[in-house]
Amino acid sequence: MLTYKLGCENKYEKICIFGGSFNPPTIAHKTLAIKAAEKLNLDKVFFVPVGDGYKKDGLIDEKHRFKMLQLICNSNEKLDVCDIEINKNYNFKAIDVFKLIDDIYKEDEKYFIMGADNFVNILNWKNATELVSNYKFILLNRNEINLKETIKENETLNKNRLNFYYMDNMNDIKISSTCIRNAIKDEKVHDVKGMVDKNVLEYINEYNLYRN
Repeated sequence: MLTYKLGCENKYEKICIFGGSFNPPTIAHKTLAIKAAEKLNLDKVFFVPVGDGYKKDGLIDEKHRFKMLQLICNSNEKLDVCDIEINKNYNFKAIDVFKLIDDIYKEDEKYFIMGADNFVNILNWKNATELVSNYKFILLNRNEINLKETIKENETLNKNRLNFYYMDNMNDIKISSTCIRNAIKDEKVHDVKGMVDKNVLEYINEYNLYRN
């Protein structure tokens, strides 16, 4: 059985988990986390970056992504980073992370942020019915996907519709990690100003990230 040393053991009443590769973390990630905290009156939003066990082209070392997330959280007490997937030689599935969070925050109200492009495929995930039945989701509209219609048309999702909350008016935030990586690789670092936190950009330059 795997054991974990977590970086988020303090107790709260309402928390949110924001998982992803964050390669690198962008202003959009930070803005979404802050708006979610405001909308649902959350005590804390935890970024949970995937570790090196998650195989994806162009994914840089977990220690850099974790550090960059710490940098964007430093200026906001509502934001923090959780190290569940860091330093683990294991490819976590969503249900693994959700259950680990459950073990820590047994008494707390928990939400999980997810983009529409991922959510529409959630029923193909491991333990999908358990995920949508037992957990609450903050859903972000993306790519003109009609989330409410998608949920209404699916029996399993519709049955659990009260577990889903929507982040509206976020379509104007179109910054992507891919665009940032491509700009840096093409030596157009000036193009990413305003797309990443100033401290993150300094970190990327210091460690010469995304240039190969």
